[in-house]
Amino acid sequence: MKTFDPYDEKVVFEKLSNLINGMDCSKQSLEQHKEQQGVIYAKDGQSIQSSSVDKRICFADRILNGGILQKDGSYMSDDKQFIYSLDTSGAGLLRITSVCKKTSFTLVNFSQKNADFGIYLREKPYKEMGFVYCNTFSLHPYIKAFKEIAPYIAKRIYKPDCFTKAVVNDYKSEKINILGPFYDEKMFIKNVQNIPMNLENLYLLNDAMIESMKYFTKDNGLVKELCIFGGNPTPLDKFRADLLIKTMKNLNHNITKGKPEQVINQVVFHSFALGEEVEFLQGLSKDSGGKYYKVDSTLAFKKALLSHLDNGRMPDPKELGDDASIVPSKPEKIHDDNPPKDK
Repeated sequence: MKTFDPYDEKVVFEKLSNLINGMDCSKQSLEQHKEQQGVIYAKDGQSIQSSSVDKRICFADRILNGGILQKDGSYMSDDKQFIYSLDTSGAGLLRITSVCKKTSFTLVNFSQKNADFGIYLREKPYKEMGFVYCNTFSLHPYIKAFKEIAPYIAKRIYKPDCFTKAVVNDYKSEKINILGPFYDEKMFIKNVQNIPMNLENLYLLNDAMIESMKYFTKDNGLVKELCIFGGNPTPLDKFRADLLIKTMKNLNHNITKGKPEQVINQVVFHSFALGEEVEFLQGLSKDSGGKYYKVDSTLAFKKALLSHLDNGRMPDPKELGDDASIVPSKPEKIHDDNPPKDK
């Protein structure tokens, strides 16, 4: 069931307040999460023996995922709700503080190298990303291709010593179907490879984009990008396509407010038009400074996506699977509206 109107800008921007205005403690959810198996629930003032076992830590109603190194030597979580203070003397003490609740607890013998409890403390920020795809029957070959190259996508976005967060979402129905966020390549690969094929033919791209961007936070140092895979809606709805472009353009304007130093916080939309030209995706990418690719086969799609994620470098043929051994009947072209400039 849809819980908001994805075409009402005021409602959309309220939903994306963390992205537009930054984290605000007064607007954080007070929802109490049900206890889950495999999760340790830490309490204020508690000391917990750290472990690399496959468990997670929940504190102040949030699963902890780690953070990015700050100038003062601490690490700030990507949502800016937690500060991680690591004892550098070798004692392995990690103090975790809730910014909003002013509470804290300590992990004893924490291993940064092993990322105990799925807590990743990284020196450099990289990206927070969303992969948004149309999961309709006619595009299933492309979704299958996306699943096949998941390990090679992960290799490109999860870099050593860098903090990356990724979500995956489809726009198949009015039910929220988001996967993630994923902070490591293992979980990203596992979940992408298990994406189910859908037989519905609904077109709710606005919903999927907004639900994905809910995981983005302003001023956390991470570059913000959405990669969108899709075709034209059936029937073609010019009004809603134009409205989507307008909403996303206004979203980025509200984020940057015309200040050059805020450009890092705007969301860049990269579009992959599958099997046909998709005019509104072309406009969406152009307005945000993103790339637009029109691909005519699963092989071209794999090449375009992997090279895009690797600064234009073409992938190894071994990464393309069986598609690489299929000889096309005519030469294929990958159309890029914004080719890299010669240096």
